[in-house]
Order: sequence, then C-alpha cells, then structure tokens
Amino acid sequence: MPIRTVIVDDHPITLIGMRALLSSNPKLLIVGEAQDVGGLFELLDRQPCDLLVTDLMMPDSEQVDGLRLIQQLRRRYPELAIVVVTMLNNPALIGSVLKLGIQGLVSKRGLLNDLPKAIGASASAPFLSPTFRQLLDLGTAEHGKPLLQLEELSPREVEVLRLYGSGLTIGEIALHLNRSKQTISTQKISAMRKLGLDTNAALYLYIQENGLT
Repeated sequence: MPIRTVIVDDHPITLIGMRALLSSNPKLLIVGEAQDVGGLFELLDRQPCDLLVTDLMMPDSEQVDGLRLIQQLRRRYPELAIVVVTMLNNPALIGSVLKLGIQGLVSKRGLLNDLPKAIGASASAPFLSPTFRQLLDLGTAEHGKPLLQLEELSPREVEVLRLYGSGLTIGEIALHLNRSKQTISTQKISAMRKLGLDTNAALYLYIQENGLT
C-alpha cells in the first residue's frame, strides 16, 4: 500500500515543488494539499493520512505558534508521521521542534536532496538537514539550554514581540502600550533571553516563524 501523504505550505511555489518531488516517489500517494492551518486540520479530519509534510508557520488567525501547531497535530493524530519543512535557523528552536517527535526537519534550501531522505527516516531516528545539524551543534555549545516555548513568556512579553514583529520601534511600542521605553526594552530583552536569542535578526526570524505578526 502506498503511503498516503498530505503536503502543506502557504507559498504556492513551494507547494508545487514539493508535489513534483514527492509525486516521483512510487511509495507515496498524495491525497491532499493545504495552504493554511485551518485547511490542514479540515483535510486531516476527513482524509486518512499516513504522512504529513508541512511548513512550520503559516498565516492563520487562530494558529500563531509553529511549535503549538506540531503539538496539536501530535495530540489529535498521534500515529501521523510528520516532516517539517522550514527556513528557520535558530538552534534552540530547531531543538524544540525535534523534541516533538517529528520524522524529519528539512531546510527549504536543501529541499531537493533532503526531503526524500526525511521521508525514509523515523521518529526514533529523525532526519535533520546538515545545515540544521551544524546550527544545533553550535547552539548547544554556545547556549547549552533548550528554547522555552511561547507559553512560558509573560503575556506582556508576547505582546511586545508581536508589535516588534509588525515593524514598530521600541519607542513606538512604548507609545502604543502607554509604557516607558525602558520597560519595553527590558521586556524585549527578557523575552530574547528566555528564547535563547542573542540578536535582533534571530528574534525577527523567530517572530516570523511563529506567526507573531
């Protein structure tokens, strides 16, 4: 029996590329596609599926955390094999995703070579793109601690990250929330420390990957 496969990505070009790549595998049968989280869960509720190949973060009004998406999938479909395809490059975030029992974590930059390898992996020995493996080794050496999940930030820290991700400056956020610039800066720095992020670029990528905009 072929492996019934669902593919998900909010970028049509990436979706087309994954479809073309996986359709050439005789062991797979693509039984559905989705471009957002709502469409994904609707599809999985009505279509039996063995393997899900999904982006980590997609725009959705109710789903704002890529890690939470995988957690929900694990709870609702515990037997489903999951391969995550993403552009993330934060070592702590990579480690947190791997702890959720996925079958593979594939860089979109190495989709052609790495996705077929992830399809053949297992949750007990998940595939990790070489670039991610290097980042994970480096991150463990430098930080030595896993990424805290979004729920472990304070509500005010999450609020500041959302506004920062929308393009507002610290000063503009302070005016918007009627707080001092020092308070906003402290909350931003505290959130970054908890998340294991040491640069504004890494923070912005985390915000984008987790839909905090």
